[in-house]
Amino acid sequence: MVMSVNMQRGFSLIELMITIAIMGILVVAGTALTAQWSKQAELDKAIWSLQSAISLARATAIRNQYAKDAESVTGQVCFNNTDKVLTIREATDTGVASCTSTIIYSYPLSQNIEIKKADNITSFTCFAFDSRAKSIAGTESCPTSLTLNISNGTLNESKTFD
Repeated sequence: MVMSVNMQRGFSLIELMITIAIMGILVVAGTALTAQWSKQAELDKAIWSLQSAISLARATAIRNQYAKDAESVTGQVCFNNTDKVLTIREATDTGVASCTSTIIYSYPLSQNIEIKKADNITSFTCFAFDSRAKSIAGTESCPTSLTLNISNGTLNESKTFD
């Protein structure tokens, strides 16, 4: 007796639809996770940039290139809330460091980053340092507390820089 064998080739429509549905669910879930990772990465970059900017401003203050007295601002970190750029400023031969003095370095941040003082209400503008690298108020009334709240959308971190 001869039997005919029907070999199935390919996939049925139902199998293809189930596969596409599973892939769609995975893509949607992956996109949500990737967006959160991206925001966290921007927040981490902002924190590391602040830490680096503070270290550089302190080093600039200690260097005290123009031999300012101990009570003068010789290094300063400024934050432009519109452009989202951190800048490090140094004193000049004619004046102390301020947010209008010479820029020695800048750190661009993501446009979504918000930096506020410890009260979480007032926007952060500057940290000023004297020639001993101590935080002082300076001419722009910079806070002497090095505690900030940094946020990126719903992600928030409070950080004290030492």
